[in-house]
Amino acid sequence: MRRLLCCCLCVFSTTSCAYYTVNPGHRGLRFDPHEGGLHQRVLEPGIYNLGWCVLRDCGSVDDFDVTYSTHKEIVHTVSSEGLAMDVHLAIIYRPILSELYDLANEIGRQYYEEVVGPEFRSSSRGVFARHAYGELMVKNEKIEDEIENEVRRRTHGKHVEIASVTIEGVDYAHEIATAVREKLVAEQDALRQKAAIEAEALRKRTQIETEAEAAKLRADADTDGEKRRAEIELLKERNARALAAEKTAVEKAEAEARLVKARADAREMEILAKGQLAANRAKATALSPLLVQEEGFKALGQLGGSQTAIYLGDWSQAPAFLFPRNGPLALPNTYTLPPLAPPKP
Repeated sequence: MRRLLCCCLCVFSTTSCAYYTVNPGHRGLRFDPHEGGLHQRVLEPGIYNLGWCVLRDCGSVDDFDVTYSTHKEIVHTVSSEGLAMDVHLAIIYRPILSELYDLANEIGRQYYEEVVGPEFRSSSRGVFARHAYGELMVKNEKIEDEIENEVRRRTHGKHVEIASVTIEGVDYAHEIATAVREKLVAEQDALRQKAAIEAEALRKRTQIETEAEAAKLRADADTDGEKRRAEIELLKERNARALAAEKTAVEKAEAEARLVKARADAREMEILAKGQLAANRAKATALSPLLVQEEGFKALGQLGGSQTAIYLGDWSQAPAFLFPRNGPLALPNTYTLPPLAPPKP
């Protein structure tokens, strides 16, 4: 019995406790009727124990999807011309995490149906009514921004974040679609004709510009040719002048060299003459009377030939046999002439 009672208590205790799981991408608010109702603390993803639920209400958790949600609407509206159309729109939104408690208290979990959806449709109709029928596909990005700003203005303070609004398509009435198609075809034909006219005009203008450029290039080429010929003639003249100047410089250098050589030769001759004059003077200064007499005797001896005695002064009157040349009575002023030297060839 005790074991059975324990098992019953365990089963009773485990089945009487309530748990709630907050999944990723969601947030929860705890509602406990016994502890003040809705709590302000936002529950992160996880498992939460709600307490004992035996013979009492243990409350609940208000679960909010906080990821970006996309809701699509088909808005029936008219253009600024009064033409009816059905526009396929999409809005991306999510609740503001820091204002989740206020959103649950003021609007509830069905906040799109209560606030976002009606404001979105009303804002879209107002924006489309300000634009012409043909602007929907041309200025779609601008129209999307206008609708997005209008929805944000209308939902300000409603604890909801609007990410973006997109136009996914437009359904036109059959007669309007036909008229628009014909208009588009006519516009395309007009654009093709305009493009053809502009292309022809561009071709002609390009041809004229090409011909003008070619003529200019030819004129520039002729001018350049004349200029080059003039430059060549100028270079030739400069070269001739340079050659003449070089020739003149060479001749001048040669004349200067000859002049320098002549001056050097004259200077050399002058120095040699001065040297010879100095040598003659020195030689004349070095001769004494005795040397002159000796040279005279040598000259007389050469004139007389060999075996000839020449007497000078009073001794020349004496007979020769009295004064032999080599005897003891030979006169003191006699001079024995040396033999004549053989004649030079």
